Amino acid sequence: MIIVIEGFDQAGKKTQSQMLSDFLKTRHRKSVIFSFPDYDTPIGKEIKGFLGGKRKFAPQVIHCLLAANRWEKANEIKATLDKNYVVIMNRYYQSNLVYGTVNGLDLKWLENLDKGLPKENVVILLDVKVSDSFSRKKQRRDRFEKNKAFALEIASTYRKLGKKYGWHIVNASQERSQVHEQIKKIVQKYIR
Repeated sequence: MIIVIEGFDQAGKKTQSQMLSDFLKTRHRKSVIFSFPDYDTPIGKEIKGFLGGKRKFAPQVIHCLLAANRWEKANEIKATLDKNYVVIMNRYYQSNLVYGTVNGLDLKWLENLDKGLPKENVVILLDVKVSDSFSRKKQRRDRFEKNKAFALEIASTYRKLGKKYGWHIVNASQERSQVHEQIKKIVQKYIR
């Protein structure tokens, strides 16, 4: 199965993905974590250049590159699923829907970019207050993370699309152990 952990910058996606993987071990379930964007791939390097302000792309191009970055890993994801691993996604295509919509792109067009990728079983949105995100990370913010007005719009769009698509929404401004407990409760409904 595929479990997606989504959310804005500093929502705790990496931490909660690792905590979930550790929890699954206690349930004798093997898991692998994939993180997107994956900056180690050729396309990932282009995305990193863009986010760091070294490259310029039209919104359509960067969102195509973000989708292509996931397609670069599609066979690896499928092979992992075939070995009966639980795949934990530290972001997946859902973030492209959120950021793309805020960047003025058509939602249907964005959805089509990832049509055919392995489908998730559950999406958990870590809903962090923008003020908490900014206080957790003072420096090295990428171009999507620096603008507070943009960040507020991203957070709002995450919530709106979360409701539209039926994602599980967890308050990520709580203590990490509280967030983890809520994630465990959600995941236990899907894993026997």
